[in-house]
Amino acid sequence: MRREVKAFILSLAIGSLVLIVGGGNIMVQAQEAQQPKKQQTGLVEDWMDDFEACEDWRAASTCPIGETKIRKIPGKPHPIDDSGNEINYPDTITDDNGITHENKFVLGVKTYYLDRGYDRVEVFPPNEYIIRGKAKEVKVWALGRKFRHTLFIKLRDYKGAIHKIKIGRLDFWGWRELSVIIPGWLPQSPGYALLDKNLHFVSFFVESDLYEVPGTFYFYIDNFRVITDLSEFTGDTNIRDNW
Repeated sequence: MRREVKAFILSLAIGSLVLIVGGGNIMVQAQEAQQPKKQQTGLVEDWMDDFEACEDWRAASTCPIGETKIRKIPGKPHPIDDSGNEINYPDTITDDNGITHENKFVLGVKTYYLDRGYDRVEVFPPNEYIIRGKAKEVKVWALGRKFRHTLFIKLRDYKGAIHKIKIGRLDFWGWRELSVIIPGWLPQSPGYALLDKNLHFVSFFVESDLYEVPGTFYFYIDNFRVITDLSEFTGDTNIRDNW
């Protein structure tokens, strides 16, 4: 009888020790998983989308005829230098946040233009993307087919107003990195407080050119990034002035 009692007490002690050690390991692992990355300040290149999973993007056109759709196309940018030689674009890129992006797919858009100078196609993400910090510049790779149609970006400010900013014409052959500076007058987070007044990315859209021939139009984009200023977002980011 005493042996059975001793064996029971011993097993109970061992079980308690295992629970304590195991619980400690769980707590350590949880703390390691919750440890934030090094807080970033200054200008940071934030990736909005690398289009490796762009199946949920959608396209809408003003033209009632023809076919408008998006497709996830295998490929990556193939830029050309001034001598006409192809630049070896990397298969993977690690961004300023330590996230690695593969370059296996691009977003392709097919549409039809009939009314020159009026028709356009708009490309939407699954949901609006919130741009952290103060957006300074937008960058995106585009594959041009020598059409003079113009690429724009649509942003929404914290007041709900829509801003359409011209990125540039697609009147070139091959891949080119396009960029546009965000105007200083566009309302964004003020510098005196941590307010949730960030810009939202709404869509890309391409307007048809007045002097281009109507018909089917294709274009492709990849590696959409925003240069943003995080210098205001230092200190305690867990407590925000939005109540």
